[in-house]
Amino acid sequence: MTSWREKPVWYWLSSAMPASAIVAFQCGHPWAYLGSLIVAILVFDTILGKHVDIDNQQIDAASTGCAVPVGFICLWLLAVLDSTARIEHVTVLEFEGLTVVCGVLGAFAMAHIHEVMHHDSRWGRRAADIAMTLAGYPHYRLVHELHHAHVGDPQFGSTAHVGLSLWMHVGRSFRNSLLAVLVADRCRIVQGRSRRLLFPALAWFGMVMAFTALCGGRGLLFYLGQSAICVFVVETIGYIQHYGLVEGSDPVAWNVCSWFSNRLFVNNGLHTRHHLEQTLSYERLTCAGAMLPAGYVHMFFLALVPPLWFSVMDRHPAMPARVRSTDMHKNQE
Repeated sequence: MTSWREKPVWYWLSSAMPASAIVAFQCGHPWAYLGSLIVAILVFDTILGKHVDIDNQQIDAASTGCAVPVGFICLWLLAVLDSTARIEHVTVLEFEGLTVVCGVLGAFAMAHIHEVMHHDSRWGRRAADIAMTLAGYPHYRLVHELHHAHVGDPQFGSTAHVGLSLWMHVGRSFRNSLLAVLVADRCRIVQGRSRRLLFPALAWFGMVMAFTALCGGRGLLFYLGQSAICVFVVETIGYIQHYGLVEGSDPVAWNVCSWFSNRLFVNNGLHTRHHLEQTLSYERLTCAGAMLPAGYVHMFFLALVPPLWFSVMDRHPAMPARVRSTDMHKNQE
C-alpha cells in the first residue's frame, strides 16, 4: 500500500515558503516570518522523520517535473519585487528584515535554480543564470560545473578539510571557486573560444544599476545585502555537504535524510546520488552514501558553532579514517 509520504505532490510544499513570505511582507513582519520559518523547519524535520524514496511508477504517473522548481522561482521573484517596492518607505528594522529574508529565500531558490540549470536546455541555463544573478551569485553555474569535475578538491570550493571551521571556509571557498572560474575562462580565450564570465559580469552590473535606479542607495544596499546573505548560506550548505570529504574519499558527499527538508529543497539533500548522476531529475534521486545526523537547518546552526560541529562531524562513523587522521595532522601543523 502506498504511503502518503511517498506522493510526489508533497514537493509543492516548497512553494509555501516564498508565498508566505509575500503575505508577511504585506503585513510588515519579515522578522516574524523568518523566525516562524526556521522553527517550522526544525520542528517538522524532527517529527516527520526520515526521507522516503518514491517509486518510479508513481513518478511517471504523477510527476511534478520542472513545475515545482519553476513555481518556486516565480514566487521568489514576486517576493523580491514586493520587497523592492517597499524598501524606500519602511523603517530601518523592517528594511533589514526584508534584506535578510530575501537573502535566505534566494539561497533556498538556488536549490530550485540548480535543478533547472542541470536540464539540457540553452534557454533554461540562461534563465538560471539570470535568476542566480538576482540571488547574488551570477557565476554559480560555472563554479558548479568545476565543482562536479573536481569534487573533493578544496581549490574549486565547497570542500573543507577536517578541522576547518565554517567561518574560515566561506570566504576561502568563494575566493577559490572564483579564481578557478577565472583560470578556466582564460584557458578558453587561449584556445580561441568565447568568454563564459562575460555574461555573468554584465548581468551582475545590470542588476546593480537596476536596483540603484529603482530605489537609490537603499536599493543598492538591499541588493548587495541580500546577495551577501545568499552567498553565505549557499557556501555553508556546500560546507555541510562536503566537509572532510577530500579527493578520493568515499563517500563523495554527505546526505540529508530528513523527509521534510528534502521536500522543501527538491531533494538537494540527496547529494551523493546527484554527483554520481548529475542529470537525474530531483524526483528520481535516492538515498545513497553517508547521512548527516539531521536536516540542513539543524546542521546549519551546528556549523555556526565550530566546536559543536567538530564534536559531531569529526567523530561521524562515516568520516573516512584516513582523511580524518591526515587532515587533523595538517591543521595541527
